[in-house]
Amino acid sequence: MKVLNLAGVAPSTVFSHVPLANALRNAGHQVMTTASVDEMVDTIAGVGLSAVRTTAPGVTPRQVIAESGLTHVPEDPAEREVMAGRWYAHMEYVTLDALLAFSKDWRPDVIVSGVTSYSGPLLAAHLGVPYVRHAWDIHTPRLMDQGAEDQLREQLTELGLDGLPEPAMTIEIAPPSLLPDDLKGGQPMRWIPGNSQSVLEPWMYTKSAGTRIGVTIGTGVANYNQYDFLQAVVEQVATLDAEVVVAVTEDAAPELRERLKNVRAGWIPLDVVAPTCDVLVHQTGGSTMMTGLSFGVPQVLLPDPNLFRANAMARRLADTGAAVVLSPEEATSEVIAKTCGELVADPAFKAAAGGLAREIAELPSPNEVALRIEQLVREAS
Repeated sequence: MKVLNLAGVAPSTVFSHVPLANALRNAGHQVMTTASVDEMVDTIAGVGLSAVRTTAPGVTPRQVIAESGLTHVPEDPAEREVMAGRWYAHMEYVTLDALLAFSKDWRPDVIVSGVTSYSGPLLAAHLGVPYVRHAWDIHTPRLMDQGAEDQLREQLTELGLDGLPEPAMTIEIAPPSLLPDDLKGGQPMRWIPGNSQSVLEPWMYTKSAGTRIGVTIGTGVANYNQYDFLQAVVEQVATLDAEVVVAVTEDAAPELRERLKNVRAGWIPLDVVAPTCDVLVHQTGGSTMMTGLSFGVPQVLLPDPNLFRANAMARRLADTGAAVVLSPEEATSEVIAKTCGELVADPAFKAAAGGLAREIAELPSPNEVALRIEQLVREAS
């Protein structure tokens, strides 16, 4: 088969596609991967996948959105979630001509499209090939789909469609007990981290006999000038009798090391450091959450109150007893140290996280799902 993989807008969304893409390649299929923002091309190549450029070099997501006129940012988190669907839909739609041109030279037999990679279903409809929707985390895209349908109404009408095309298969990577009702019934797949790697030092994969707490707030620390917030979080956590390690991109690491002299920080592959942590503190990134869960690590979640998706995921995980949710204000106070201490001391948090890890381990592997995609394509041909 020829498989075209549409991997979204961020490093974390690219990472989510790596296990299945590798499983398909290991089964003998050709796999090409693209993203709707040019800055992800190097990330795609960096995780060992063949990267196809579909946008003009150097054009940022902010430029694409600014040119669209979709610059209003609603105050209500749910309304912002709908608007996010419009933003994603527009960023994806502007790549469609390039995807169609690419498909004339290299016609895919199936499209594997990330959950908000809305050019995937459009391209599949144009080509008449099956479309597989690949979830990135535990969140339902219902509100974003609503916004995307509104944004793409004219294009959908031209294709004779009343709404977004239904996928031939939906891959869900969340443990079953965390799936919201509207996502049940899809094709489950075991979560396997696919993040970028690095040359490892022993401290990355080993720890002392005491407690280790991992901290990360994603890949945008330098881009969004989040140094002060991250520094405040780490300084509070460091008041505990524990080792603190901070996973940040290398562009942010030098300043953070200067600010936090006694804290180990840098690009530590999350699949390497997470198993060594007793607690993982993060901003409720879906990929980080799933990686922590796959190793049974209790989590302290710091969602932005303006982000509907992050808060919905945080609440769902906290309800299982595997995590605690704190506000950004609490995260920069003594509350975060107290909370991390409670998660270490109370075995119930570890037990709940371990239960979710066992659920994940029992799901079908990417290799098994690759076989089911083969069958899907055979049935469609």
